[in-house]
Parts: sequence; structure tokens; C-alpha cells
Amino acid sequence: MLTRRRMAHALCAALLAAAAPAQAETFTVAVIPDTQNYSDASLPQPRGVETFVQQMQYLVDQQATKNIVFATFVGDIVQHGDGQFRTRVPGAPDGTYRYWDTRAEWDNANRAISILSRSSIPFGMVPGNHDYDSYSWWDGENSPGTRRPLADARVWNLYFGPESRHFAGKNWYGGSFNQGLNSYQQFSGGGKRFLHLSLEMDPRPEALAWAQKVIDAHPGQPVIISTHEWLSPASVAEAKRPSGYDAYFKGAANLSPDEIWDKFIRMNPAIFMILSGHHWTPTENGLSHGENLRIDRNDAGHPVYQILQDYQGYTIGKDGQPGSATGGAGWTRFMEFDTEKRKIRFYTYSPLLGRYAGRNGEKTFGTAANLSEFELDFPPQLLN
Repeated sequence: MLTRRRMAHALCAALLAAAAPAQAETFTVAVIPDTQNYSDASLPQPRGVETFVQQMQYLVDQQATKNIVFATFVGDIVQHGDGQFRTRVPGAPDGTYRYWDTRAEWDNANRAISILSRSSIPFGMVPGNHDYDSYSWWDGENSPGTRRPLADARVWNLYFGPESRHFAGKNWYGGSFNQGLNSYQQFSGGGKRFLHLSLEMDPRPEALAWAQKVIDAHPGQPVIISTHEWLSPASVAEAKRPSGYDAYFKGAANLSPDEIWDKFIRMNPAIFMILSGHHWTPTENGLSHGENLRIDRNDAGHPVYQILQDYQGYTIGKDGQPGSATGGAGWTRFMEFDTEKRKIRFYTYSPLLGRYAGRNGEKTFGTAANLSEFELDFPPQLLN
């Protein structure tokens, strides 16, 4: 017969075994921030697209070493998704413009992303405000027209929709809604199956209804969401969820981040992370602010990690000089899941520069170092 002490030890061991991850493993999810400046036809080329290509090649080359199980883009893949645009010719008389054809930008992005899609790394993509057919024109001088809401995604669907060569026939690509503006993917890490939702910018009620059906069809799977707009940079507002509704969707049914939280996020206990881009500050001496972290509790009392990464304003190149790299300089966010220590380690690396951000207290992006490299506990959603 077992003594009480042995019985207690056995019970304790059983409880620990039950709570332990199914498979001790360290795996990585990569986050690719706004790539619009790499694709931009009006910026120095091929400098920008070559940085984009190098960024994608680095992910593929590091797939085994880092155990990269998934990658996600947080929007603004191109700069001018709405067709022909014009820029003023520097030094020329007023009213002298150069006209550009944005097919080059979509082709630039397609070239880089094809490197990733030819690999075995599953990935998801969301559109940003620059990726729509009908871009929301700015007000004021040189505006090409009156302000109008974002609409249509024919080009997005052609290049990055469900029937594109990037996703057609991929067993990890689950499905899409509304011209590929919303989609879902699945990936595995640490013996657990994850669900990833790629949601359009400020999604409409019908997009959230679709997303709810996807979550309901995959019970027990922890959920990560990528969307374009969610958080302000830390230097602008302390972890505020801003809304660009008036600028991008006035007159439409799109919802603000706070509305999305109240109507969808907080009531879904499986959602543990929201990744976003879009928000940054004007560049000063090659730096801009584009990071933040916010943690809220959902209705189940579980934490939801909300993380901003947007490095498009960073232009310091290999020579250390501002303006010598196209905005972004290859900076990429990595999330390393350690199932043994039950920690998620976030770090930021540039394959172009060959260095890490935020190390040794360095304020790489003009923001606190601990927004570039930090660690969070596994939330309950990963422990069930």
C-alpha cells in the first residue's frame, strides 16, 4: 500500500504532468511590419525591394534554426494600391508632376513574398489602408480627389487572395471572406494547434460574424489575430486604441478597435494576442516611434496581449546615416514561445543591419528598449 506521503507525491506528479505542455519545445512566430516603403515605386529602387527580399529570405534560411512555425504580415504591403498616382518633381516649376503606375509596387511585393510562399512556412496577410483599390484620399494641396472611404480589393485578391499562388492548395490555409481581405490559417507548435485570424482593417460586423464562425468551428485552439490598426505608438498615447474611422471609412459600417474589443474580442476567451502595425510617428534623424504593448483582461479574466510593431519610419542604413535605408531597414519582430519555461520572448532583428533592437538599453526606435525586446508569461489560453 502507498503511504500518505507517497500518495501525495504521486498526486503532485500527476497534476504537474497534466499541466505540462504536451511537448517541450521552443518555436517562433515572425511578424512582418508594414512593408509599404520597400515596395514604393517612388522611393529608391531596387534598394527597397532588395531589403524586402532579404527579409523574406532570412525567414526561410532561419526556419530550422529558429523553428519558425508561422509568419504574419500586419498590412500596408504596398504604398499605392489604388492605381496611378503622381508626385511633384523636385526642383521643377510648380505643377510639374511625375506619374507612376502602381503595378510595379504589387510586383515588388509579390517578388519578395514569393520567396516565403515557396517555403513550407505557413503565413497570413492582412490589408492596410494603402492596399485597397480605392484609397482614402488625403485633404489639401495635391490631393487627387475628394476624400472617399476605402473600398474594393480586386488587386489584393488577385495577388494575395485565396486563389493566388501563395495560398491556393496550401493545407494550412483554412479559408477567406470578402475578396481575401479576411482569412484564417492554422499552425502547430509545442504539440498544440493554433488558429490565426487575418482580419481586414477596422473590420465590419459581417467580417466579425465570419470570424466568430471560424473560432466556433475550432474549439480548444488558442487564437492570434493580426489586423492593421489597433494601437498608438507609446510616445503618442499610452497604449491607446485609436480609430482612423473618419479618415478611412466615414459613411461605412467599419468598426473601431474599441468597438471590436467590446463586440468580439472580449467575449472570446480563446483569443490571447492581437498584432498590428499602421501607427508610427514622423521620422526624425532616421528614427520614428512605432511600438507599444497593451494588456487587457477578457470576460473570462484571461489576459489579451496587444502588440504594435511598425518600423517604416526607420531609415538608418548600414553606414549609420539617416536616409541611407528605405523606411523599415529590414526590422522584423520575432515571438519565441518556450513551452518549458512558459514564456513568450519578443525580440526585434534586422537582417539588413545584422543587429538586434533594444539590447543593452538601446532605444533603437526612439522608444523604451523594453518595447523592442521583452518577455510575457504564457496566458491561460496556452496552458489548457
